[in-house]
Formats: sequence, structure tokens, C-alpha cells
Amino acid sequence: MDKIKALLDELAAVVAEMEAMSEAPAEDGEAMPEEQESSLRSLSERAEKLRSQIEFLRSVEAKSLELRAVLERGAPAKVVEAKQEEAAPVEKRTVPAIPATHGNLRAFRSAEDAYRAGMQLRANVFGQILADRGRADLRDEARRWCADYDFESRAQAGTINELGGVLTSPTVATEVLRLVEEFGAFPRLARRVTMPSDSMNWPRRVGGLAARPVGENTEITGSDVTFDNVELTSRIWGVLNRIPNSLLEDSPISLADAMSVETAQAIAEAADNAGYVGDGGSSYHGIEGVCTKIVKSAHSASKVTATSRTSFGALTMQDFIDCVAKLPLYSARNASWHISPAGWGAAMLRLQMLPGGSSAPGGNASAEVVGGGVEQFLGYPVNKVHSMHNDLSASTGKVAALFGDLSQAAFYGERRVLSVKTLVERYAEFDQTGTIATTRFAVSVHTLGSDTKAGPIIALVFG
Repeated sequence: MDKIKALLDELAAVVAEMEAMSEAPAEDGEAMPEEQESSLRSLSERAEKLRSQIEFLRSVEAKSLELRAVLERGAPAKVVEAKQEEAAPVEKRTVPAIPATHGNLRAFRSAEDAYRAGMQLRANVFGQILADRGRADLRDEARRWCADYDFESRAQAGTINELGGVLTSPTVATEVLRLVEEFGAFPRLARRVTMPSDSMNWPRRVGGLAARPVGENTEITGSDVTFDNVELTSRIWGVLNRIPNSLLEDSPISLADAMSVETAQAIAEAADNAGYVGDGGSSYHGIEGVCTKIVKSAHSASKVTATSRTSFGALTMQDFIDCVAKLPLYSARNASWHISPAGWGAAMLRLQMLPGGSSAPGGNASAEVVGGGVEQFLGYPVNKVHSMHNDLSASTGKVAALFGDLSQAAFYGERRVLSVKTLVERYAEFDQTGTIATTRFAVSVHTLGSDTKAGPIIALVFG
């Protein structure tokens, strides 16, 4: 209330005047003058009166509020206007239209991904070729489609890419990477690392701490954890493909699916060839594969020789059991078999399916033989590797099978997944367009044991 505020201001002025008067200096030995004492008494009475008035007005204000609350409780309720709730924003999403009919997909898991990749290829990789063939409408349609659905396009400036520049399609690259792992054993099973540069060193533990017996008052012999470096150097691997120009005018799904499958199979085969059977020559970029290195005398402790047995058909169950027995315990957790499809059928499947007898594991009923075997042997999964030895005739000294954990024996380093370059004029007389797909990866087989200690991979060798 304004009146209470005015009284408070007046009370503050009275108090200030009283303080000033009481602090006024007096002469030594003299009492307060009667006039000053009378003024202080008057101010004190006035201050007391102001205080009483303020307290009274405050009590009146409090009572007024109390009575008003009683009156409001008995009054009709106010009409509350309902607020209109704003509708939640609805995200508008445009779903690309995908043709309902298409062939069986071999590369892509969904028709939508295949169609997206095909339209990107039409728009950016093969656009100029379509225009030269009088089908600029297909190129323009693909470019509008990519723009409408905000799909990334990495074409170079102008039409440089269409005339031979390099393009990396994220959709195609992702599918090719997945298919390389599916088709190839080495990229899937070796230790996979991403390379930030053309070459890199990866630390490898070669020795650890040792606990030794200690006598009283005897110095403890020290030990150290030791490391060395495994060098990875990425190399370029290329796939030259010839595509009929008529395919460019067909379904984008078929175009993307065909390119992805062929490219992935070629890259996977190259990685398996280098990783398993590379001989160190220029055909393998100087890489020595597991099967080439492990038969050397420096790794003799990692070999099991099938004496006098020179073909898959002659191998016995004991030969494979000896491989399992020789593998160090630290590699057993992720261990698996590596063998060619021919070796799987002529050796492992034969031993699984024999109905019994003196030289067989024995006990298979006819129904079990009819049902076939599973791709597992002695409790461990089997990886079929086309690059490994697959000759059914006699082959002394060749690696028949590998058993162990490849991730502890070899590296597969990825530097670049995929780039595609078009060759417009090279196969023009055949009405075809050439494409070069390149990738960069590194293979290093670094740990195969020694002549006294078995490594993480054991080789079964024909005797």
C-alpha cells in the first residue's frame, strides 16, 4: 500500500534525525542540554506513533486479503478458455519410387539400395555415354532423381568424370566392401585395420614378462615386455570390366547389381590369392601368402606332415586331429579350418559321411549320409578358400589345409575401398564401355611360429 510506504519513509527520516542528534558532540563534563533531551523525547514519541500506525495498516491489509479469499471461494468459478494444442510437426519424408519388377539380386540386399546405386551410376558415371547414344533423357532423369531425393553425388566439375574422371559411389562402395568379405576368406578372417596413409607400422608383441622362482636373499631376475613392428604398405589392385552399352539403358537395379558382384568377386579373389598363396613375385605385389611361408624350415614347428599321403582322398581323421592337437591354446578360441572346396569334399566330407568301417570314423546311418554334412569339422567351422590347393591328384609338399586363428597371424589393411573410372572410347567398336575399379589394400603375414614353437596357424602338408 502507498500509505504504508509513506509512513515507512517518514519513520526512516525520524530515526535518522534522532541518530544525528544523539551523536552531536557535548562539552566535557556537561550533561545533555534540556532542549536537546526534549527534542529527542519528542522524536521518540513520534517514531513510536508511526510504528503503531504501520503495524495497524499492515494488520488491516492482512485481514483484507483473508476476507477476499473467503469471498472468492464462494464466487462462481471463472470460465477457463481451453487452449488449442498445436499439432505436433509431422516429418514429411519422400520415399523413392522403386520399380516393382526386377531380377534376383546377387549383390544388394534390397531393391531400394540397388536402384539408388544404379541411378547414381547413370547420373554421374555413364551420363555422357547415354547422351552420345541419344538417351540423354535417361541421364537427365537420373540426375533429377538424385537431386530430388538428396542422394550424394561426387562427380567432378562439369562432365570431366563422365569423360574418364574418377568417381566413388558411396552406395556401390558399401556393397562391394560387404561382398568382398562375403566372397573372400582372407579379408574376413585376417585382422582388419584401416590405414590412414600409404604405409604404417603396427606394433606386435613378441615377448612378455616372466615369473621365476626366487630364493631367500636372492635377487629377482628381471623381464620385459618386448615389441617389434609389422609394416603395412598399401598397393593398388585394379579390375577392368567391359559393360555392354545396352545394359546402361536397362534397369538401374540390374546395372548396379552386375557391376558390384563382378567387382567384389575380383577383389576378393585377389586378396585371397595374395594372402594364401602369394609367392612374393610381382603378380602378388611382393606378398608371400600363408601357404607359401609356413612350409619353410623356419616355421617347421607349425606343420603336420601326412606321411605317405599325397592326395585329399588319402588323408585320415588322425591327420586332422594332429592339427588340432598341435595348435597353441591361445589360438583355439577363434580357430577355424581353411581348405579348398575340392579338399573339403574329398577329405573332410568323405570322413564325415563314411558309413563306418576299419578306416572310417564310423557310425553314419544311410539317412545321415543322404542328409549331407555341415560345414564344420571336429567342432570347428570350415572356410572354403578357392585359392588354396585344389588338385585331387598326388601333390607332395603342398598345404592341404590350415587350422587356427588367422587374425593372429596376418593383417589386412584397407587404404581405399573403391574408385571407378570409365573408358569411353576403348571398346567403342564393340558397343561396350570399359570401367576400371581400383582399390588399395595391404596384406602382411607376420606370425607363423618358429622351428621350435608352433604359431597361431597349423598347416597340414601332404607327405
